[in-house]
Amino acid sequence: MLGKTFGFLVKTAGAGLLGLSLMGAAAGTDEPAAAPAPQEEPAAGNRLVCPRETVKLPMNARASLDALFQYEPYLYYELANPKLARVTSQGIAVPLAKGTTQVEVTASGYERASASCSFRLQIVDPVKFKPSSAPKTESGQTKANGRKTYVNTIVLPQGMPAGLGLGKDALGNAEAMKAIATRRQASYAINGTYFAAYNDEVPLPYGTLVKDGELLFNTGSVGTMIGFAADGSARLDDVSPSVAGGFDGLYDSGHRWTASYVNRRAGSGTTIYTPDYGARIGTDKGVMIIVRGGKVVKVVKGENVQIPRDGFVIVNQRESLAELKETFKVGRKAHYRVTYSNAKGRLAEWNDVVTAVQAWPKLIEGGKIVEKDGADAKRAARSGIGITKDGRVVLVTTGSATHGEVAELLRAKGAVEAMSLDGGASAGIYSQGVQLFTPGRNLSNVLLFGPNLR
Repeated sequence: MLGKTFGFLVKTAGAGLLGLSLMGAAAGTDEPAAAPAPQEEPAAGNRLVCPRETVKLPMNARASLDALFQYEPYLYYELANPKLARVTSQGIAVPLAKGTTQVEVTASGYERASASCSFRLQIVDPVKFKPSSAPKTESGQTKANGRKTYVNTIVLPQGMPAGLGLGKDALGNAEAMKAIATRRQASYAINGTYFAAYNDEVPLPYGTLVKDGELLFNTGSVGTMIGFAADGSARLDDVSPSVAGGFDGLYDSGHRWTASYVNRRAGSGTTIYTPDYGARIGTDKGVMIIVRGGKVVKVVKGENVQIPRDGFVIVNQRESLAELKETFKVGRKAHYRVTYSNAKGRLAEWNDVVTAVQAWPKLIEGGKIVEKDGADAKRAARSGIGITKDGRVVLVTTGSATHGEVAELLRAKGAVEAMSLDGGASAGIYSQGVQLFTPGRNLSNVLLFGPNLR
């Protein structure tokens, strides 16, 4: 899938959302900004207001449809022609083919009455990414904490398309970084988050991952995440995803089911398995609910079932087969939404994030180094990623440094927010066909960047 992120929302100071433009110069393209699509006047009560004009989305872009509705948490989208686009569990529109389709939107939840409206979505020709500045790659010796160290650094312009690469394109696999980057046509890459890499373990990640606007993997923990949104912007914050299931397009108390994890190995909680996990769920414990094309097609117990390419499987280990057959009736619409909360438990506007990686520790916050080396600080091969004040992304890998020294290296390149990535034998960085620092093992996940990402 394409990892490009050209979409952006047009807002005015002191005013609400005016419309969606996905082909403007401000988004780093060669075309002038389109006029904002006017909306109806807001109505009182719980009415949902859709754009009057057609929302346009280039074939190589992604767009947050939730942003059209001020990020209401529980929206359900149904396309009249699902062959033209799909909408992820985070409300991200992903183009599939050119054309125009009607989109029906339903809002519901514990604190609002259900409401609906519709708008037209048009998938148009792809646009070319035009960077505001040239990417810069540097390799050589520098000083950190008064000590010389050899460092590889890449500084990417704001809005550079980003994506997440997986070993052999599926969870639970590992592959050489260069092979992943080459297959995805990435210009730049750095290793991602920590993963199980020893004792013949299945190389699943430890941190939360978001791929192409879908929550790919989560462990249920709050942690520092770097995310790349549909408008091309990067952000770094402490957030945690939550999953809320719904029925028949609704998420109110009468149409709600819950899940704890996505694509985690079978445990005590309810887990959703998507096609990114592989061909089968890998367990025969619990009750398996198979959803294909948005509808329940089968409910069974104790089977290592296949994961449909156009759906997902829910594995419930708490309720009985009879109970779940009554709730998840065959033919019923079943779906889920992903939302994000910050460390204080408040809803965070992260649904527009297309690519994200959770790792640790946080190195820089608000321009200040927050990870300072103590007496037990150890030097090892390390990677880090940061964001500058003007939105550029800084990638750093070195063969020998402490976390505090990596923080110094990132701040020296202008990073005001930064975190560490996996290190040791996983540390690696890649630039335009050259492996600047080669990982000592195959990798589970890799952050990818470049104008021609596939």
